[in-house]
Amino acid sequence: MDTYTSQIRSVINGPIMFESEAAREAFLERNSRPQFRMSVEGFNPYRPEDEIRRELVNHFESCGEVFRVIVPTDPIVDRRAFVILFGHDAEEKALQLNGSDIGDWNALVKSAPMDQEDEYLMAQRYKKSLVDALVNDKKFKIGIAVWGYDTSLPEDEVESVLRRHFSSCGGITHVYIYGKRANIYFSEEHEETSALGLHRSEVSGFRITTRRLATARRNHSLAPGQSSRRIGYTRPAIMIEFAPEIGRKVKAFKKIKRIVKKVMALRRMKEAGKEKVMASRRIK
Repeated sequence: MDTYTSQIRSVINGPIMFESEAAREAFLERNSRPQFRMSVEGFNPYRPEDEIRRELVNHFESCGEVFRVIVPTDPIVDRRAFVILFGHDAEEKALQLNGSDIGDWNALVKSAPMDQEDEYLMAQRYKKSLVDALVNDKKFKIGIAVWGYDTSLPEDEVESVLRRHFSSCGGITHVYIYGKRANIYFSEEHEETSALGLHRSEVSGFRITTRRLATARRNHSLAPGQSSRRIGYTRPAIMIEFAPEIGRKVKAFKKIKRIVKKVMALRRMKEAGKEKVMASRRIK
């Protein structure tokens, strides 16, 4: 345990006992400085946590003392990292790093005061409910990835061609086309097996490649607090497919909540005004 941690615990447990006068002055000076909480986005959240943390410490140390860096453990729910800084100008300096280059990514830096966290957490709970519904949807339990088809065709035509090619395998529940790759989902496991059997078959003169798709069924749910970086875990394909749609829904949810918050605040102001009027009348 370091000296600072032991002194903090002493504040909780009783009078602080310092090793020296210098240690006492250092403790008082450190705790007199303002503390700021910054959120950072833009990095690849699936990289090793230590690597992300070290990168953020190095990038923000010019702003003040980096007290703590918190890296997201479940990027599907929350992709932000938090940097907690000590220093009088730390927040202003950190905000100046917004858009700055950190290796192969640009930092999106925002102030993240705790009094705004309720709104954020409410939106994240809504996002998690959307993700859970998607993960538990039976349409996306079993599927294959396909590539090697004619990418010069429009997406709707590619989907039509692939549906015809794999129709003999069974019930296709969903097809998603993005560029050179397509995801095709089936109702039953034996249908997926049949579809995998069409590996290297020809579709309109093009020889296709097939493989099993990363689905929620093949990735057991993460335990609370468990990082999605664990070995053997692959992000389900539907999380990539539906990320834009989920993003739009969460954005709309936040907008509605802000409007409701403003309406409630105005209502409270009106009620407070009425109470003042009634109170003044009673006095008269």
